[in-house]
Amino acid sequence: MPEPITTIGLGAIAAYLGKDGLQKLLGPTADYLGGGLKDFTQKRIENVGNIFKRADEKLGSRRDEPGVIPPKILKTIMNDASFNDDALAVEYFGGVLASSRTQLGRDDRGARMAKLVDSLSTYQLRTHFLVYSTIRNIFKNLGYNFNIDDRKKMTILLPYQGFFESMEFGGEEALKIEALLRHIFFGLVQDGLIEDNFVYADAPHLQKIYPKCTTAGIVCEPSALGAELFLWALGEGDKPLNFIFDATCSPSIDNLPDGMTSAISISNSI
Repeated sequence: MPEPITTIGLGAIAAYLGKDGLQKLLGPTADYLGGGLKDFTQKRIENVGNIFKRADEKLGSRRDEPGVIPPKILKTIMNDASFNDDALAVEYFGGVLASSRTQLGRDDRGARMAKLVDSLSTYQLRTHFLVYSTIRNIFKNLGYNFNIDDRKKMTILLPYQGFFESMEFGGEEALKIEALLRHIFFGLVQDGLIEDNFVYADAPHLQKIYPKCTTAGIVCEPSALGAELFLWALGEGDKPLNFIFDATCSPSIDNLPDGMTSAISISNSI
């Protein structure tokens, strides 16, 4: 007699974490799995399995400490994240899941963060990672705090050429760059992930506002929520925003650029 799909699905997801790995990661919330998997396709099971695996890897030794992930967060992962197979989205969802594991299990902030990740397009998510990893690289040794005063000093210019290369635009995307830029940056502003004073233009126009701009590109300033989401994506959601500049913070993700080397600091005070 064939095994029920719920048993097959649960076993397939558990296989990504090894013996007892699923129970360790989710805690008692693991009991919510099972019946909910009956309508899952193999691809959705693979996506969830990859997210769980990345969450487990981001937890590291913390996986052996007592903990539980609230059911509300598991619901978002199963219902929304399971349809997303983008590699960076898997990283972000895995980080949110890892960040959500606590001893008491009442901290369900991760549900909001997972919904935020799910609401972003692949273009917006990649740009978010690119902006904050770049900011980390440029300002990590300058003693800045991620408060309202110092964030204004973290305004950066992303030259068009470097940005387009980092985003790996190609084919028909190259024919709709303006539409993509509008979608990306107005969307990030709308969600509070960068400040609303961004601008993209040619060099002469940018120099009227930022004299240090000598090339065409995008100028943007980080936000508190944008930094917070970045930390959640790394599995460090409980850390203060300044942890972005900590030597132990490692935003590196396979096959993705760790920031833009061509980006420069453009302080509003200069």
